Amino acid sequence: MSAAFLKKVLNTAALVTLMAGASAAFAHAHLEQATPAADSSTADVKELRLQFSEGVEQAFTKVAISHDGAPVALSSVNTEPSDKKVLIVTPQQPLSAGQYEVKWNAVSVDTHKSAGQYRFTVSN
Repeated sequence: MSAAFLKKVLNTAALVTLMAGASAAFAHAHLEQATPAADSSTADVKELRLQFSEGVEQAFTKVAISHDGAPVALSSVNTEPSDKKVLIVTPQQPLSAGQYEVKWNAVSVDTHKSAGQYRFTVSN
């Protein structure tokens, strides 16, 4: 094996390693889990917990909840103090029976934006 060939193989391997690391570094915060869960039916909802794949910037992350199409007033949207991947959304009042839609726009700690939505039902 020639030195030039070996150098080319090592450079290619280094480039592939750098590209793999860069794609991980530029990942977006994706919703991994929600409570109440998407498409679930539950009772007595006082807060929502959205768990993302990476930490989110509380000040730039927005959540809107609607009940049968009408906006729900929120008292707070905060990250969990011990885990910036968890966003706690607290409505001003416990959620009454009906269909709810949650729309979120997250800004991850590396400033990348992502958005999504899901629905759940509160039963009596």
